[in-house]
Amino acid sequence: MLKPLLESPAHFQANLLSLNKATKAMDFGSLVHGLVLEPHLIGNEFSIYPGIADGRASEYKAFLTKHASRMVVDEPTFARARRLAEKILHRIVFGRAFGDFVNEGTPEASIYVEEPTTGLMLRTRLDLYHPEHSFDLKTTRHGTINAFIRDAVDMHYDFQAFMYTIARSLYEGRSTPAKFVFIAAETEAPNSIHQITAGQSFMSNGAKKFQEVLSVYSACMQTGFWPDSSGNAEAEIEPWQSFSGKSDWKAALGGYQLSTVH
Repeated sequence: MLKPLLESPAHFQANLLSLNKATKAMDFGSLVHGLVLEPHLIGNEFSIYPGIADGRASEYKAFLTKHASRMVVDEPTFARARRLAEKILHRIVFGRAFGDFVNEGTPEASIYVEEPTTGLMLRTRLDLYHPEHSFDLKTTRHGTINAFIRDAVDMHYDFQAFMYTIARSLYEGRSTPAKFVFIAAETEAPNSIHQITAGQSFMSNGAKKFQEVLSVYSACMQTGFWPDSSGNAEAEIEPWQSFSGKSDWKAALGGYQLSTVH
């Protein structure tokens, strides 16, 4: 809930007052998440439509109405999520199947701690609390590790990793924190499964974001002022963003002079 503070204090307040709108990708991620970590609770959160979802069909509309308290997915989507979940559970992580870590750990573990410098009470919720590691399961559209890491920084997973690691260390009273490990699962075929441990530079970047969030939150609480991100600027671009026309296709015009269009 603190992530919007990295955009502005007003975005943080707006997020508190808004209803989160889940996307199909988010629903699919939640389904995979549940099938991997808490399969016994799937029936409490999801209803499976017996067929292919068609938003125009009266049968599907009636099913949505009947199961309004749960997320609804159709059979093909559920089958795809189960295949991905099985692949995740059998993925070898630190020399063992990830399913072994799931069996040994505590899924959806909430940790409440007091942040020492500000006194703020923080709540974290680890996907999988394991004696050896802190695991975070992510579904991703990316098939490569580098692409996932780029998205991870933009989506502030580094901030999350640092905050969760600090919370666990404070809770356990340990000076050497448990490693924070992402299990990143590609949602489309061939469904690559990545094991990505948060490294030093990743965690350091998260630490900077964490300190920024704490200082901004404390200042806004003291002043009662929650400004938005309004500002003034002159648009400039980086050298790598500069446009360079491709000339290969111009040869097909047979030497005709290109006119300048305004």
